[in-house]
Amino acid sequence: MQLKLHDVSKSYYKAVGVSKINLMIEEGKLYLFLGENGSGKSTTIKLISKVIFPNQQNGSILNEFKKIIYLPDKRNYPKLIKTSLFLKYFLGKDYVKEKVIDTMKRYHLSDKPIGALSKGMVQKLGIIQCILSNGDLYIFDEPTDGLDTISIQIFKQDLQNLLEHRKTIIISTHSKGIFKEITSKIYHFKEGRCNEKK
Repeated sequence: MQLKLHDVSKSYYKAVGVSKINLMIEEGKLYLFLGENGSGKSTTIKLISKVIFPNQQNGSILNEFKKIIYLPDKRNYPKLIKTSLFLKYFLGKDYVKEKVIDTMKRYHLSDKPIGALSKGMVQKLGIIQCILSNGDLYIFDEPTDGLDTISIQIFKQDLQNLLEHRKTIIISTHSKGIFKEITSKIYHFKEGRCNEKK
């Protein structure tokens, strides 16, 4: 399986989101989308996830990944439901009670109403709901925002486990240092354009 963007552009009225993006994503590897806010990372992720679509007559997207698991940087959760119950309903057929309990313990995620959680705990909830879902391509937009050092290490272990099972991962971030040792390729974004970073 692979994902290929060729000369893809997206504009919002007069503002350019991305301009003639070219990149290749292959199965079983981890890719970093590196760049500052507004550089085009999130727009590219939304194009890949079909949250938005390219401007007409602008390039092409070939996507052979059947199921995409996407964790956006901003999310709205129901505030009154407890974390364990939320995961049960969200995961659906992927729900395995023992796995959920074990993963919540590893991340030290409290079983509280989501509205009572801190920013870091909400981030952990988002990560858990993704890594316990059975997908082909996993996309994380700024996943370490609000995480403590221990949770980041646990998250990296889970990413490594996904890679060992031939899953494909895209991570959008400001810093490559955290994931350097498990990264296959870095795409650097700046002002709506993208280049492979050596």
